[in-house]
Amino acid sequence: MKISSRLYIIVILISLSACGTAQPQPKDEVFELVTVDKKTAIIYDATGPALDSISAHLLAQDIERVTGFKPKVTTRITEISGNVIVIGNNDSQLISNLVKDQKRLSAENRWETYSHRLLINPVANVEKALIISGADARGTAYGVFSISQKIGVSPWYWWADVTPTPQENLVLAIEDFQSVSPAVQFRGIFINDEDWGLQPWAAKTFEPGTGDIGPKTYARVFELLLRLRANTIWPAMHPSTKAFFHYPGNVQLAKDYEIVLGSSHAEPMLRNNVDEWDHDSMGDFNYFSNKKRVLKYWEERIQEAKDVNGIYTIGMRGVHDSGMEGAKTTADAAAILNDVIKDQRDLLQKHIGDPKKVPQVFTVYKEVLDLYEYGLDLPEDITLMWTDDNYGYIRQLSNAEERKRSGGSGVYYHASYWGRPHDYLWLSTTHPALIREELLKAYDTGADKIWILNVGDIKPAEYNTQFFMDLAFEPEKFRKPNSYQKHMQYFYGSIFGENLALGISELRHAYYELAWLRKPEFMGWSQTEPTRATHLTEFSLSAEYDEITARIEKNESLQKKVYTIHNNIPKHLTDAWFELVVYPVLGSSAMNKKFLYRDLATHYSKIDNQKSEKFKNAIRANYEKIEQLTSTYNSLAAGKWKGIMDFKPRRLPVFELPEILDNESKSTEAPKLALVRNAADYTRVTNFEAGYPQQLNGLGYTQQIIQFAASDASRINTITDSTPVLSYNIELSEDLKNAELTLMALPNHPITGTQQLQIGVQLNDNAIKLLDFKTTGRSEDWKQNVLRNQARKSVTLGGLKSGNHLIKIYRLDPGVLLDYFILAEKDTKLPYTLPQTH
Repeated sequence: MKISSRLYIIVILISLSACGTAQPQPKDEVFELVTVDKKTAIIYDATGPALDSISAHLLAQDIERVTGFKPKVTTRITEISGNVIVIGNNDSQLISNLVKDQKRLSAENRWETYSHRLLINPVANVEKALIISGADARGTAYGVFSISQKIGVSPWYWWADVTPTPQENLVLAIEDFQSVSPAVQFRGIFINDEDWGLQPWAAKTFEPGTGDIGPKTYARVFELLLRLRANTIWPAMHPSTKAFFHYPGNVQLAKDYEIVLGSSHAEPMLRNNVDEWDHDSMGDFNYFSNKKRVLKYWEERIQEAKDVNGIYTIGMRGVHDSGMEGAKTTADAAAILNDVIKDQRDLLQKHIGDPKKVPQVFTVYKEVLDLYEYGLDLPEDITLMWTDDNYGYIRQLSNAEERKRSGGSGVYYHASYWGRPHDYLWLSTTHPALIREELLKAYDTGADKIWILNVGDIKPAEYNTQFFMDLAFEPEKFRKPNSYQKHMQYFYGSIFGENLALGISELRHAYYELAWLRKPEFMGWSQTEPTRATHLTEFSLSAEYDEITARIEKNESLQKKVYTIHNNIPKHLTDAWFELVVYPVLGSSAMNKKFLYRDLATHYSKIDNQKSEKFKNAIRANYEKIEQLTSTYNSLAAGKWKGIMDFKPRRLPVFELPEILDNESKSTEAPKLALVRNAADYTRVTNFEAGYPQQLNGLGYTQQIIQFAASDASRINTITDSTPVLSYNIELSEDLKNAELTLMALPNHPITGTQQLQIGVQLNDNAIKLLDFKTTGRSEDWKQNVLRNQARKSVTLGGLKSGNHLIKIYRLDPGVLLDYFILAEKDTKLPYTLPQTH
């Protein structure tokens, strides 16, 4: 449509990213922000919170980013006329003067909600007023930033250089809209292991005046959180970074931006022990021997933070990520922990008020889970913070009794990790399908109080952060197993255009699929803590199962797709394209090929020197490719990101140029497999509840694993005729002398502390055998499981004649997520990847 020969962009307010249900008027109205004849102004409540002013000015900047025109921002309605955007709390005088039916707005006065309304001639001199009113300060801000997104300003406009497409004129189609409250109350990020990216970048490039992650950096972080509809921060806390409270500006910013301040599992009472506990002057961080000094340390922080909107971590561990000092036994630690918690709550009572009204979390992380299960007198108003195993699989969730706790529960989840069996600090490769499955499982078992994502340095975890926050806000939108694919397509389409959305999302999906089998940081087959040298991969080089060549080809295919799509990326989005897609995809590809070619060079070093030299050159080329990509990243946006990307975090062996291993060799002998069968390829389903078994897309080596039951289902202790069972008719072409059935599943954990990960397996009419995929602690089984992202369990079936047989798999524990199974002679070395179905 053309008016005065100028193109109008009509942006509909209700879209996939909008939250809540629209209440349409008989006829939609339009609101002109910027046209030839009209220029909007912005007014906010002068008596409102600081965040009203912050969001009003940010909206003005967003409009300027799109149109080149910056609206006037004021608190005086007498200073403006024409079209006006009005920002304030539902109950403010400003909104009351304009909206007469306040009763309806007050009825919607729920946690972090907002409404949009368009009023015609509400007062003299105002033609149209777009009312953005919130139930609270963050609700108002979410309402403001939803307008920013509708005009084309991404939450990642600054952090990923998603430059908006310029528009000469801007008009919104408005209908009354009321948002819903977020499903998870507190949603945020943990900046962690920042030594290699965020901290040096902030100190040297972005905030050299502070020389650290300080107020200037946190202002950008807090703005991002609000644009993502998040509200909570666990600040950076490594030795390279000063404590959050070290810089008074940080604390004031958290207040101004209405960000909820928390701290990690190792930092009780908002303290940063690494930076703030001075052993020389304070002694041991030991509650057994130094209780008085430790209590004083905590009390000083509570007095300092009593006006901060905070969530207090309760309990005690070591100074950093370590067990409690002074405890010789689990009984010792559990007993003293009860005293610690009581004393901490007494301090809250003394300085803040009723501890039942002060948000607190008890994070059940690592050895703390053992203490919790041993027995603690934990007040029920304290939120249980469940954690994953650092590799994306939640260790435990609330059982039926724990779900009754008034404090509820939450989840601390990793998209980045430093530790054993191996770090993954470089690229963000946790599959969105896994995030969806694990977090929905948590939500369905009552974990809706707080969700925290460990994002490392924030970059390059942009997409996983967006996905996590959207999932936390409205988990019901992600019920369908393929919902994550639609979300990915929408995310990239909203940035690079709908015409490229499918191609980019398919490219990124393939990137996650390859990383599922082996993260790029794990391709050296090395481990950490202690650090060990790299080895040849476990990918096969046999003629029948040439997993090395197949993986090289898949990576090269991704590279070609990157270069093809690159030609269609708008020029103003090339930096965003590099940061969000090019660097992670090409970096991962080069890391994979670096070690796959090392395998080939090693293999041919003894049989074909010319080929070996060719592959040696390919090793170096891919190493240098990662160097070049990283150099490009750090020079993007005129040097804005100098120092943000380090492709050798912790300087681990996997990141170095690999050498040929003369003492190792690759076998080319193909294993003989009698049968390979996807779990989803069953013959019959018997006795399952409605909706189950459910096929979950994107998970496992088959990308279509089978979920036996709902997350909150009970364990079946005894197999009877009514037990749910999957049946598989199979046909063997040859006899097996001593058959072994190996079942592959996700390497997850029992859903609650009262469950296991058992299934029953039966061949024909033989006795049922039980298999349990559960692992304990940091056992060797668990380490191998998380490195290959798969659990394997085998059962011996004895001699089998050729011909037809029946395999039955019985559902016992609800948490088992079955992928596929292989039948072969006992002790056959199975391929690493999924073999082609025979």
